[in-house]
Amino acid sequence: MSRSTLELAGLTGVIVRLYRAAVLGSDAFSSWTALIGGLVVAVIFVCGVLTWHLSNFPIRRWPLRVALFLGVEVAAEFGMSSVLIALRREPLGSGLATWADWWPLAGQTLLERGLVMGAYAALLAGAMWVVTRRSRIEP
Repeated sequence: MSRSTLELAGLTGVIVRLYRAAVLGSDAFSSWTALIGGLVVAVIFVCGVLTWHLSNFPIRRWPLRVALFLGVEVAAEFGMSSVLIALRREPLGSGLATWADWWPLAGQTLLERGLVMGAYAALLAGAMWVVTRRSRIEP
């Protein structure tokens, strides 16, 4: 499953959007520390799944894989957001999102995931490059 971008990124998008709705819609996450902690868990989850996926490919193929993963993950989040808006369960601020909020939510999701995944993949690729280069130099 970790080699399939479509399955892994799609499932990740659905899970992250449902988790986001649970975190932002729960009274247990009413404090700032709990809210930030909940969002950090989501970022760690996305980065962990992306690492799992990228570990199956050489570094030179990572840019395309990250772009595909980002596209599928965000599309799955858009779809799940649509379902949550239709069910009146998509949180936005202190209220619920409406269909008029869908495009701004979609744009925000694309920007946030793009920045997180791009920066993380670049950092991971740099670390992998250093490790593999160092292992070639020192037997």
